Formats: sequence, C-alpha cells, structure tokens
Amino acid sequence: MQTYRHNTHRGYRGFPTRLLMRLSSVEGGFSQAHIILTGGIFLTALALSFDAQPWHLGFLAAVPHLTQIFQLIGAYLVEATGRRKLIAVLGAGISRLLWLCIPLIYLIHDSRSAVAWLLALIITASSLGLMAGNAWTTWMADLIPESLRGRYFGFRHGAMAIVTIIVSVSGGIWLDWSGRSLGEPTALTLLLAVASLSGIISVILLGRQPDIPRPAERKAPKFRDLVVSPTKNREFRRALQFFLFWNVAIGFTAAFFNVHLIRELGVSFLTIGLFQSINPLLGIFLFKRWGRIIDRFQIRSVLLVSGLMITTLPLIWLLPVRGHIGWIWLIAVMSGLSWTGFNLSAYTYPMRHSPRIGRSYYLAYFYIISGLGFVISALAGGIFAQSLANWSTSWQLLGGRTFMVHHAMFVISATLRILALTLLFRLRDVKAEGTIALVSHIGAHVWRAASWGRPFPRWIRRRSG
Repeated sequence: MQTYRHNTHRGYRGFPTRLLMRLSSVEGGFSQAHIILTGGIFLTALALSFDAQPWHLGFLAAVPHLTQIFQLIGAYLVEATGRRKLIAVLGAGISRLLWLCIPLIYLIHDSRSAVAWLLALIITASSLGLMAGNAWTTWMADLIPESLRGRYFGFRHGAMAIVTIIVSVSGGIWLDWSGRSLGEPTALTLLLAVASLSGIISVILLGRQPDIPRPAERKAPKFRDLVVSPTKNREFRRALQFFLFWNVAIGFTAAFFNVHLIRELGVSFLTIGLFQSINPLLGIFLFKRWGRIIDRFQIRSVLLVSGLMITTLPLIWLLPVRGHIGWIWLIAVMSGLSWTGFNLSAYTYPMRHSPRIGRSYYLAYFYIISGLGFVISALAGGIFAQSLANWSTSWQLLGGRTFMVHHAMFVISATLRILALTLLFRLRDVKAEGTIALVSHIGAHVWRAASWGRPFPRWIRRRSG
C-alpha cells in the first residue's frame, strides 16, 4: 500500500508548521470552553437540576468512556476513506450543536423521562465527538513533527488552561448570580448556548487547518484485523493493562467530588470555579516544562512520579468539613502539579508506541479498552453511593469527625490507585533516563527554587548518578 509523506518541519502546501500550531492552539481554546461548560461542575449542576440520582451521576461520568467504541468506528472510517479532516469537522460540529437541544428537556415534567432524554442526548454527542477525536488525533500526529510534540502539546495545553480558568470562574459567578435572579433552568440554558457557540467557532477554525489526505486502503480492513493487530504489540498490551486498572481506580469516585463539594461541604459555585481554576493555572507554568521532561525522560517515570502524588489526593478529601474547607486548596495545588504531568504523559504515550500506518486503530483500541475500566468503576461507584446513601460513622482519631459514603469511596479509590501503579514497573520505554534521573532532575529544580539558586548538594548528585 502506498504511504503519503511530506516534510512537516517546512509545512504542508505552503502552510508553515508554526502558523498551524498557533491556529490549532486558538481552536483548542474555544474547544476547551465548550468542554468546560458542558462537563465537570456544570454538568453536575445540570443533572441535579433534573433531580438525577447518584447512579445517574455515576453513569454520566462513565458516558465519555462508555462511548469509546465509536473511536473504533472513527478509526475504520479514517483508514477506509483517508478523509480525516472531513470526519473531524463533521463529527465535532454535529456533536456540539446537539447541546442546544438539552434546554428543551425542561419542558418534560416527569423527572425520570427528563433524565433519560438528558442521558440519550449526551451519549449521542459524546459518540460523535469521539469519532471526530480519533480522526483529529491521527491528523495532528502527521501535522506536528515528533521532535516537537511534547513541547507543542505542552504549550497548547497551557493555552487551554488559561481558557479553563476564565471559563470556570466566569461560569461559577454566572450560576451563583443568575441561579437566584433568573432561575436555575434559565441560567443553565444560557450557559449551554455559550458552550455551543464556542464549540461551533472551534469547528470553523478546525476547518481552516490544512488537510493531509491519506489514500484510502484499496480494500477496507476486516474488523478482526482491526481488533487483533494492536494486541500483537507486547508493550502496547502492557500499557493497556496499566491504564485499564488506573481508570478503574479513578472512575470509582470521579462523579462525586463535585457532589461532595455542593451537598456535603456547601461550597458556592464561585468557590468551586476558583478551586477548579488552580489546576489549569499551574498548568500554564508546568505544561511546557512537563513537555520537555517527557521529551527527555521515560514516560513511564513521569507516570510513576505524578501517579504517586495523585494517589494521596482522595485521602486528603477526608479532611475538609462544612465551614472549614481550607484543605481543598491544598488538593487543588497538588492536583495541578501531578495531573498536569500525568495527563500529558498519558496523551503522548500511545502516539510513541503506535506505528504511523494503522495508528488510528491503535489509538481507538487504547481508549476503548482503558475506558472500559472507567465505565465499570463509575457505574459501580454510582450504585455504591446510592446503596449506602444514609450510611455514616464517627472516627475518634480525627476528633470524632463523621464519615459518610463519599469518604469510604475516597479510601477505596486511593487503595486501587496504589495497586494500579505497580503495573508501571512492567512497562519499557525508549528513553535511557529513568525514574531516579527524573526525581533528581525535579529535586534539583525544587532545591534551587527553595535555596535561592544554590547548587544541588554534591553527595546527592553523586548518588543520583
């Protein structure tokens, strides 16, 4: 089969690579605004406005992963037609327009029917978005030179982080104010209109980026070949095992941190917006640095170091109580430091360990299998929370503090996370510098920052070497 080659460093058909990266970063900003306003705390508020039950919230958290099968359909269309730009633009456009239909659900007076329609629309939008996402990822993998991917995606994520801060805080202020003056349905409806507008602008900008048509295969690939091919790659299989079990650990509590903030801690939407802004604010300064670290060190090492910090976060969630929520700011800072490196590593790892030809299959398989763990765990978490909704106990070790179902879920999630991290030791990487060198590198920067530029102690440098 013929393959299409071009020099991505010089650009494509006169379209400079640097200009492409800037355009993609602006597009990513509008896309991120849509994602923020249709997810996280805003999606939780939307679901609660329809009287959603805990298992509904768990199901909502699982939807992006439940619909990962459409990655496979997107991969099939990419390899069969070669029209990645068309698939990405069309899928993303329809997906984002569907959010304009959700306010009509307020006309349904039966809460069960309303929640069912809400879930149906979100599932459809998510499915189309994932088909577009697979095409976009393989498209960008060819447009952005491999030597620049870590730094570029670090910069792009940093730009998107700025948007996340602005949108999260503005959205929180809007819900706190308009929820009282206009009513929650009207406030959320206007919020969804802004989200859809941002999504459409991002699709228009996506359409302005250069296309790299790939010749379609003369014979459409068989579904069996599509599924079996990635499983023959041993390193890819090991990575799948880790991300599968990691998502099991993450998904169990994913839907309930925001619920805990709203219902148990009584936190305002503005405070939640500020809390969620710290993560991307740190990302502005850290994404580029993490990108350089990923280009230099083993991705496995970055996953391990950042994953260990992430493992402690659910345990810190045991400490905040209503009226004394100071611990959430420590959680926000630690989350920003750790998840920035982890997410960027998880994003680039499948690109590094998948071939250019058939990469869309590998990426689809990766996200489907790893997402399966999140789906099962999120559904289990929703059922667990609903079954033990009235459970509580007191623990004298922490001043007779009352612990509820959410606290039990946080402990379970932390335990599962540390077990999942043990699977990282089975991974191999192409980079020579590993975990010890990475810890030494990070420690040197922390030391210089804390000691006003003094050099790292020699005995530590010798031991690290």
